[in-house]
Amino acid sequence: MTTKERLVAVTFEEIYENGYYSTSVDKILKKANMNKGSMYYYFKGKKELVLAVIDVHVFGYIDKKYSAILETNDNYIDSMFKVLRNRDSFNFTLGCRLNSLVQELSHHDQDFKNALEKVYLHFEDIIYRVLLKAEENKEIEHHDIKQLAIYVVASIEGCLSTAKKSQDGDVFCSCMEQLEHYFNQIKVK
Repeated sequence: MTTKERLVAVTFEEIYENGYYSTSVDKILKKANMNKGSMYYYFKGKKELVLAVIDVHVFGYIDKKYSAILETNDNYIDSMFKVLRNRDSFNFTLGCRLNSLVQELSHHDQDFKNALEKVYLHFEDIIYRVLLKAEENKEIEHHDIKQLAIYVVASIEGCLSTAKKSQDGDVFCSCMEQLEHYFNQIKVK
């Protein structure tokens, strides 16, 4: 791992666990075992560093986790729910890395809003493409796949937030069962 990668990784850990405003540059640098010169060599400041975190550890995470559904040779809806049933891939204590940052930063700064919205729109687009393939595959029938994709992402994010509130992964699983129940209603029979 390069110096820059380590700095971004440590910043992600700190921001994810403690939030942007509760995390100081000094705390990040101490944990990364670096000095300020190292940080300023790569980034103008904390904001630019966190924008890199959003790109690498939030956008990259969403892309890797959900784009894999598009690679299936089987049923797209089943593959989507297989990802959603994998409890080990979610953090029910800290919640969704995307939603946590959206809640904290989107309304304070336009650059953060834009970066986080880019991730959200990418997430919605991945799910949209999954649902389109499912529709083409005659797995589901729905009048507005784009709106359905937004609903699915909102459901995932809402369920993760509810699980975080309860500190209980079973809450997420129950919530996902309701989403799956909805999909059973729109399955092509």
